[in-house]
Amino acid sequence: MGPRQFAIYDYSFQVVCVDAEGNVIEKIGEMNNGAVARAAFEAAATQYAWSTIRLRNGARIMEDVRTGGYDSETKTIPIIERRS
Repeated sequence: MGPRQFAIYDYSFQVVCVDAEGNVIEKIGEMNNGAVARAAFEAAATQYAWSTIRLRNGARIMEDVRTGGYDSETKTIPIIERRS
């Protein structure tokens, strides 16, 4: 058996952006540390307007956040809904 052609990565946590049906649109990050994953999830919620951001641990959905549009007065992106 020769060397592997492709590297195999197995991360416990994923932060993804999903559409209305729950299909992954964009993979924001993958990591093994839960605290780092939570921080990446919270940071993504402040950067992605009109999106649904999902924190997953394997197949388990840990938390969902639905964001609104950019508010030019407060210079923030509001969180419309948060589900644990």
